[in-house]
Amino acid sequence: MAYEYGPLPRPLEETLTALQEGLMREYRAEYLPAHRRPPKRSRRLRRIRGWIGETGHLVVQIGRLAQQTIPRIEQDTGHTFRGPDGLARILMDPSTKRLFSGVLAGFPEEALPIRARDLVLLGNFSDDVRAAAIIGDVTLRLKVPSGIHVLEGDIAALCDRWRLHESRIGLRGSHRPAGETSAREKETLAWAVLGLIYIEGGTDALGRAVSLLACGLEG
Repeated sequence: MAYEYGPLPRPLEETLTALQEGLMREYRAEYLPAHRRPPKRSRRLRRIRGWIGETGHLVVQIGRLAQQTIPRIEQDTGHTFRGPDGLARILMDPSTKRLFSGVLAGFPEEALPIRARDLVLLGNFSDDVRAAAIIGDVTLRLKVPSGIHVLEGDIAALCDRWRLHESRIGLRGSHRPAGETSAREKETLAWAVLGLIYIEGGTDALGRAVSLLACGLEG
């Protein structure tokens, strides 16, 4: 079965909330008391209950991103994000693929808690970080050449400054301690944020962000 690719038809947090509510409906529909429940049904209910909990965990993390991480970056760069979805997508951890692919495979299409296309899109979000990082790196080098001298050597430090690794959105237990994160991973996250600023605000927004960062880093 082939699916189109593109943006979600509604905000990410709203989509995840709808997924959680749909899973809860399916859980209630399939529920049987323990004394009437065969082992296969018990395993099935535990799986659905796990999906419900993990989806709720993602919603909480997106809320924390909007309240803590986004203001931190906006204060540094002077760029106001359009909303939390762009940053949430590039901070989506690969562990989330397991959740969305599991739900997609766990129901017939007509019984899925949200549309199959939306589950496929959610599963692909964790790939966005690399594309955004390439945009940030290439755009800065080609269109804001003065900025690269400031950020070379400091780009990984931006990840720590903005706590991007700690802000990644993933399943429980999926994050490694920050000390175990490679410099390359940190650079990718920071470049991706700069790429998002360019996507949302263009060259001028990226140039202003770099100028503000230059002052902060030098200070």
